[in-house]
Amino acid sequence: MAKKKDAEDHALDNLFGFAKRGARSASTENFPTGHFDLDFAIHFGMLPGGIDLSTLDGYDSKKTLGLPAGRCVELFGGPGSGKSSLAYRVVGYAQKMGYECLWIDTEHSFSDALAEKINGVDIDKLLYSELFDRENPEKNFNAEDVLDMIIQAVENGVKVVVLDSVANMIPKERMEKESEKILVARLARCMSENFPKVAHYVAKNNAILILVNHIREKVGVRFGDTEDSPGGFALKHGMSLRIKLTGRKSAESLILIDDEESENGKKVVGRYSGATLKKNRMGKPLLDANGKAITIDLPIYYEPYFPTMSEMLFGFARKEQLITVRKGEFKWGDIRVDGRKNMIDYIEENSLVDALGYEVHQLAKTNKLLLPPEIASVTFKAPKKPKSAEAVEEEKNDKAAEKLGLNLKTKRKKNAEKSTDEEQAT
Repeated sequence: MAKKKDAEDHALDNLFGFAKRGARSASTENFPTGHFDLDFAIHFGMLPGGIDLSTLDGYDSKKTLGLPAGRCVELFGGPGSGKSSLAYRVVGYAQKMGYECLWIDTEHSFSDALAEKINGVDIDKLLYSELFDRENPEKNFNAEDVLDMIIQAVENGVKVVVLDSVANMIPKERMEKESEKILVARLARCMSENFPKVAHYVAKNNAILILVNHIREKVGVRFGDTEDSPGGFALKHGMSLRIKLTGRKSAESLILIDDEESENGKKVVGRYSGATLKKNRMGKPLLDANGKAITIDLPIYYEPYFPTMSEMLFGFARKEQLITVRKGEFKWGDIRVDGRKNMIDYIEENSLVDALGYEVHQLAKTNKLLLPPEIASVTFKAPKKPKSAEAVEEEKNDKAAEKLGLNLKTKRKKNAEKSTDEEQAT
């Protein structure tokens, strides 16, 4: 037995620096997307819905859910599906967590308004690359340069890197050749040769690389899944998480608010997109009872508008179990209401937004939780402390005594007036 132990120790000595005992992930850090349903589904393979989170194995409200650190994530979809908007939001949260972020804009389509006003990005602090140097116009960065710069960025402390997009990267050979020169699958070969190195350094530095990508039709494929994303198979294999975003065009997908100045009294401020987890190494597949992938509804906003404060507070309170649910009945303190919408309506109709907001702020302060920017920026009034049963009873008795005293005083006054009238008559 001793010889076996010595042999194991000798083997570990030889592996020192290369392998360690225990394969538990070195990082449990995540970057929120701002959409609790999506963040929850990534880690638990289900939607929170009416689940009693206190009974869910592995759920800890003090731990932030979202896109995992140390991994590579692909957001792909058609034009206008919300890929960049989702990436903006992740960057906004990461900055509020105190991290350095880099945005590589290969499409030259970065939107100040969408990033700053809607998704909370501090664009003055954001590291930004547009793949050329304005002070040195002759300097251009090709795809190979971009991948090398990503490695350099994470090695120097950048925590979140967004590449928007993979499809618009120009390989060195393509940049140096004439337009009529045909180069087959050069981008895919470039990624196959260089991406594993990038993924290694992202993991080593516990950073996150978010790749925004396009949708392409598979050549010659008529049945099954006919869509693909550029970059080749090496890119897909290297992703820990692939999220497909699908834009919607129906009237039902519009997000409308009341607006007296609009012609029909309604104003479009956004549209819902669908998010499907095509690959997820962080949790089990998100499937329905028939084995079909579940699509998550994500609100994508065009203007600085967010859901009502009561809806946002409800969502955060549910996440942190300040509001719990059991068999469809939602409970907050002594308040019990059936159904999510009914609970939100109850909060609004009974002027309880300030009370809930104050509790949420106190909970976040106590547990050091990251509040959504829309909630963090609002100051809620502290609710009046409820009176004890003894105080209520005492106040009731005082009012009764006061009322009795007034009645006696009024009766004496009337009697005095009556006596005076009788004396005058006599």
